[in-house]
Amino acid sequence: MNNPSPRQAAAGILTQVEAEKAYANLLLQNRLAHYPEARDRQFITMLVNGVLKHRLTLDFALRLHLSKPLSSLPHQVRSILRIGAWQVLFMEKTPTAVAVNEAVELTKGSQHKFSALVNSVLRQVSARGWDLPWPDLKREPVRYLSVRYSHPEWLVRRWWKRWGFDETQALCQADNEPAPTWIRTNTLKVSRLELEQRLEEEGVETELGARVPESLIIREFGAVEKLQSFQEGLFTVQDESSQLVAHVLSPVPGEHVLDACSAPGGKTTHLAQLMDNKGLIMAFDVHSHKLNLIEGLADRLGVSIIEPHLGDARVLPGVKPLSQERVLVDAPCSGLGVIRRKADLRWQKEDLDLQELPVLQLAILEKAAECVAPGGELLYSTCTVEPEENFEVAKAFRQAHPEFEPVDLREGLPFILTEEQDARQAAKGMLQLLPHHHGMDGFFLAKFRRTQV
Repeated sequence: MNNPSPRQAAAGILTQVEAEKAYANLLLQNRLAHYPEARDRQFITMLVNGVLKHRLTLDFALRLHLSKPLSSLPHQVRSILRIGAWQVLFMEKTPTAVAVNEAVELTKGSQHKFSALVNSVLRQVSARGWDLPWPDLKREPVRYLSVRYSHPEWLVRRWWKRWGFDETQALCQADNEPAPTWIRTNTLKVSRLELEQRLEEEGVETELGARVPESLIIREFGAVEKLQSFQEGLFTVQDESSQLVAHVLSPVPGEHVLDACSAPGGKTTHLAQLMDNKGLIMAFDVHSHKLNLIEGLADRLGVSIIEPHLGDARVLPGVKPLSQERVLVDAPCSGLGVIRRKADLRWQKEDLDLQELPVLQLAILEKAAECVAPGGELLYSTCTVEPEENFEVAKAFRQAHPEFEPVDLREGLPFILTEEQDARQAAKGMLQLLPHHHGMDGFFLAKFRRTQV
């Protein structure tokens, strides 16, 4: 049985994401495994992520040429219209006629009675192009940014109130850029330069990261899991901002380390790597299937010092008080710093999440703090840019726990902070990374040292 065409596959994924609230990254991972050609996998990924990122803008353009609400159309027809509109507006290399004709053929195959509508609407979208009646910039700046850069209005309003128009616009633009694929060298098996050479021999284009000594960007690689170097455990996929965590916690060989929220294991295995695979890391997660991910990653990378534990991070069963020299709390969060990497994330979150998550985050942080030995260090991290989950959680913890003092983050960062505000923050033990300022995923770090029992 032949695979569906790439456009068919993309339409199917987008339909499931909208109709069933399915996760795009999981659907992509599953479907792409059936396509041996790298070109097909890349095209499907580009269509799905492109439509999900720009969905609000695409819908704005499509509605101008519809006599009835877009929501009244079948999910599959909506997906086909968005794919066609995305190609027309964002893919300069694809001829309009090809994009429209392919969309019509897709519709004929499953929703035949809508094929004339699809043809008409997409031709009108093409004729109008980017000459769209955007919301008035002066009277409705939030709505303008929301529609123009396809971000939910509640989120744009938060950023606009905090940073103003220019910063919000820059962050929205950064979120819509393609996210590079960062990998982390497994220095237990290979040096970064040796890995670079190995990848180039496998036909992979590489670029050394400038901020983290193990980091590289890879391009033109097809399916990562099919690379021999990946199968041998010479690297793992991990964004550069995430790679900072282990360096800032700075464990040394032989220490006892606790990772309170460890799945899927990227940071946990990086800690083991910096420890030269000597010592012990207690790795907790509340879901047993996620512990399997940690074990699988550790096995592939050749890491043997991780001890998986099933348990709620607010309880940490079996961990003795004051027993750990280093503790990491990579807390569950809204993920609003990785919107550029998870295309559908912006449509899954609500303002309410930012009221509920800080309660959970502080509870985990306080429980983990009980396990820190005298003189030991505690690192709190998230992949979000929202102050309620970051600075406010860190400040609340400090106020409630005078036995902990902030640690200057510049001591552990593997690069020099060039922005004065960043340096001031880091000196006080906290740092917020932003995609449009740092070219990395949005990330937060706060470090504390126990000075007394």
